[in-house]
Amino acid sequence: MSLSLLRTETGSLGQVIPNRYIVDLPLNGRNFFSLIALSAGVAAPPPATSGIPSFPRINGGRPRVNEYIYDGISALQPEPGQVAFIPIVDAIQEFKVEINSPSAEFGRFNGGVVNLTTKSGTNNLRGSVFYFLRNEALNARNLFAPATDANPKKPVFRRNQYGFVLGGPVRPDKTFFFGSFQGTRQAIGRVLFSTVPTLAQRQGIFTQPVFDPVTTRQRAVGGFVRDQFPGNRIPVERIDPIALRLLERYPLPNLPGAGVNFSRVGNERLNQDQFDVRLDHRFGERDQVFGRYSLFTQTFTPVTPLPEGSGNITTGALGLEDSRALQFVGNYVHLFTPNVINELRFGYTRRGVDRRAGLLDASPSQSLRLDGIPQNSAFQNELPTFQIAGFQQLGATANTNSIFNTDVTQIFDSVGVQLGKHSTKLGVDFRSERLNVLQPPSPTGVFTFNALGTNQPGTTNTGNAFASFLLGQVQNFSIDLQQNEIRPRARILEFFAQDDFKATNRLTLNLGLRYTLNFPSTELDNQGAIFNLETQQLDYLGRNDYPDTARELHKLNFGPRLGIAYRLTERTVLRSGYGLVWQEQAGITTPFTIPQFPFIQTVTQRSLDGVNPAFQLSAGPNVQPIPLTPEAGLGQGVFAVDRKLSSGYGQQWNIAVQRELTPNLVAEVAYGGSKITHVGIPDTNINQLTRQQLAQGNSLLQQVPNPFFGIVPRSSSLGDPTIPHAQLLRPYPRFSTVSLYRNNVGNTSYNSLQAKLEKRFSRGLAFLVSYTRSKLIDDAGQVFDATILTGPVGNFPVADSFNRTLERDASTGDIPNVLVLSFTYELPFGRGRFFNLKGVADRLFGGWNVNGAVQLQSGLPFPITQITNFNSFAGFGTGRPNRISDPNLPVDQRTTDRYFDTSAFTVAPQFTIGNT
Repeated sequence: MSLSLLRTETGSLGQVIPNRYIVDLPLNGRNFFSLIALSAGVAAPPPATSGIPSFPRINGGRPRVNEYIYDGISALQPEPGQVAFIPIVDAIQEFKVEINSPSAEFGRFNGGVVNLTTKSGTNNLRGSVFYFLRNEALNARNLFAPATDANPKKPVFRRNQYGFVLGGPVRPDKTFFFGSFQGTRQAIGRVLFSTVPTLAQRQGIFTQPVFDPVTTRQRAVGGFVRDQFPGNRIPVERIDPIALRLLERYPLPNLPGAGVNFSRVGNERLNQDQFDVRLDHRFGERDQVFGRYSLFTQTFTPVTPLPEGSGNITTGALGLEDSRALQFVGNYVHLFTPNVINELRFGYTRRGVDRRAGLLDASPSQSLRLDGIPQNSAFQNELPTFQIAGFQQLGATANTNSIFNTDVTQIFDSVGVQLGKHSTKLGVDFRSERLNVLQPPSPTGVFTFNALGTNQPGTTNTGNAFASFLLGQVQNFSIDLQQNEIRPRARILEFFAQDDFKATNRLTLNLGLRYTLNFPSTELDNQGAIFNLETQQLDYLGRNDYPDTARELHKLNFGPRLGIAYRLTERTVLRSGYGLVWQEQAGITTPFTIPQFPFIQTVTQRSLDGVNPAFQLSAGPNVQPIPLTPEAGLGQGVFAVDRKLSSGYGQQWNIAVQRELTPNLVAEVAYGGSKITHVGIPDTNINQLTRQQLAQGNSLLQQVPNPFFGIVPRSSSLGDPTIPHAQLLRPYPRFSTVSLYRNNVGNTSYNSLQAKLEKRFSRGLAFLVSYTRSKLIDDAGQVFDATILTGPVGNFPVADSFNRTLERDASTGDIPNVLVLSFTYELPFGRGRFFNLKGVADRLFGGWNVNGAVQLQSGLPFPITQITNFNSFAGFGTGRPNRISDPNLPVDQRTTDRYFDTSAFTVAPQFTIGNT
């Protein structure tokens, strides 16, 4: 007799996804993440442009802070909340989604837990071979990109996936194996548009007035003046030799006009290969062991705007990216007595990403004969970035080059005891997390050119950035330096106890406690420094009695778990649960809380007057690394840390009623809520004026004598003889920004109605219908930036650092309505089915299934910002407009061109903070 679908033993919310669903349901990209969304309480953001499903949001938690457990071992990597790999679907036996208030055995999440089991071999040798094809011919068109005469075809989308699985005995009844392999080859068409120099511009001929910087001279009445090039034509002999070499990298225009005159069509390519092998062995009735090894490799090749590999890529991987992940899992189970069992698990999971632009075959000094660029510890053979205002850049996007490796070693041991009405489990969970990273955002520098190099000083509509480039008039140069690999380390030790007490035939109590020790992270060579808000200097790890950690160890991280299940009738159960779950110290998946500046630092050389160049391109820059002294941050952005800040934690609660309608059909209605406290937020700049100071208006922009002239380096704008009055009113006037590093002070609130109707497979049919109605509110919707380890410039997109209530609103991840219907149905034709066909008829019409899944959900909130941040001079991180009316149009007025009423927003004037 089949077990009842009623959950009478636990107060948690969850959903088991059986093997039949895993095998039968269609999956985009054969990614089991799509199946997580079958559960109530789960919201899946729209997939990325590659079509691969995104990380789901479970019970209002952040998508990257769910726990993913493969065969009892976490597959989650600490930076940036990425699972090491996605298992091959055919190798998954089943998985369960823990939605709300799971037992104390699970920790380190603020959303939910995905607990997955892989297949093992049996006494029968069985296997299968598969091939899946996806083609743009079967894709729907983007609603906002209809067919046109110029672009009648759909973008290329080709995905080929193939592989096999095989399992069987090594020694019957003793030793078994199971292996799987999958390969993926994907191509997605991209069309990129750029502005490249025209043929005339390449010859030094311009239509607007351009002036000779060599003739720059001061006027008696003040200011500067230059002579205009005759005919606005730069003589060929005046073109900088470095610029002449770089010019060869620009293609000729293939579209008319001077702006957006080059298009490139190419295929973005993704190649993946992965395999798993698992061995199970039974020593006897009391002992059994299994081990699994998984390997995943991936190569991603983006389409760059320019054919030689240059250009600014704004989405997806920024350069040629090679990824490699592996996991080893070992599990040993020993039965001491029929009532006492011990399970020991060991796991090692590693993920590495190597990303490079690879645009030069030697250093810039050798390839371009461009000298003066300081040496980095890696990425020496990369083309510097040349940013020419109004034109596509040469060189790669910032953060393209990185070598990034994370690994987690986990040891888990638990003892289960069955004693009378008590089922008790005691255990320990230890994790050692490591990160090794080389990631200077611009390792060979960024050269900036604008019209100031060839304009008539003080006269608008004169000069041209490309003319400045041809003449080698560098307006600004910056380079990120990292001399050594950054190697943060962290350890997490957790103990748990869980007792499920069957008090009566109707009542079950779940009582649990998990204790967490988040040992503050260290850096193997003490490469880290914290800005001291009192002394306004840098404190270096392990120097002058400063500890080797940035945060303190908190010893009171107790997380209770409570659950109750009460059988109201034989077919109705009332359940409720509560849980408190501690996360990492930073309130996100990463345990690493040490700022890396100035061990990753930016040095600059700039024009000191906006007229004369910083240097001539052919002469190269003249910059030196910043010495590692307490004053290293002067004129720059620095990072402070709140040493006493608590780890992040989430609270979850629910109440549910479950009703068995038939032996194979169950309905459930639940309320589920959560509140996450001390969740990670973007690094916030506190070197900002107050709202009251901002109201002083234009006087803040007045230039005044700089008391720090000669103290702050001239490479910084804060080192000029005069500075804006606003800078002197900042809390830390000698610094550009003072950001609180990984300052987990955010909060979220989630409330939901979760309902589902589930039919277990019988009479050829199984289905699951899930509906979630929810509201998610937070004051920090996003944390992870393109830069994994934040460099000298912080990420602070908040309206007012001193008033975080302005950030509290519907979360950017709020999806109020989610309805998911999934089913698998065996057609009643064939041997053993209702229409018992035989012979040829059975072979033609027997054994067919119909499977499907439909997901309908609300769209994501659309954040409104204004392009210009008028208050950046005062340290404000972003500009927000004013909302003056309702932007939501009546349904019958919405079109693809005008879905919102944009006139509902107006630009917030300078010296004010918008109300959105």
